[in-house]
Amino acid sequence: MLKIESVSKSFDGKSVLRDVSLFCGDTGITAIMGSSGIGKTTLLNIIAGLETVDGGTVTHTFQKVSYKFQEPRLFDWLTAVENVQIVVANSPTAGVSARELLAAVGLSDSIGKYPGELSGGMQQRVALARALAYEGDLLLLDEPFSAVDEETKKKLIALIKRYGETHAVILVTHDKTEAEALGATIVELY
Repeated sequence: MLKIESVSKSFDGKSVLRDVSLFCGDTGITAIMGSSGIGKTTLLNIIAGLETVDGGTVTHTFQKVSYKFQEPRLFDWLTAVENVQIVVANSPTAGVSARELLAAVGLSDSIGKYPGELSGGMQQRVALARALAYEGDLLLLDEPFSAVDEETKKKLIALIKRYGETHAVILVTHDKTEAEALGATIVELY
């Protein structure tokens, strides 16, 4: 469960979030929408504990938080499969699950490639596979479908929708059709 009450955040005297409140349960998908610069990514960073609030409160009962940032943030010196395995390095099934997740995001032919050998959309999918591999009970996704074609987007939406059946998912998107396809509760920031 996540509870955000009257949260405010400013950077250099410029208000980014003002009096934002939000509640999410232990499962299901919430889509945060709004115009560019309204504070959507800042809100995800606050939820993840990467930013502090100027006012209000954020409480949650999640044990592990997975985060797929807007940019892929892959390790250039690791292959696609190694970039996924790194978050589950102590798991005896890490190699198998990393390969399965890369296949699920349509990258089974690219597991041995380095980020520099992958397109931007492929890098995004490796980052998504890594976030899923971490198996957070809360999954944060910042524009997870950017740089992917429509057919791939449909597959990723189905994958995230299944994840949301047993976990909480909060994503940022500019596309209402994506949020609707996920069956997400839509929260609009103004």
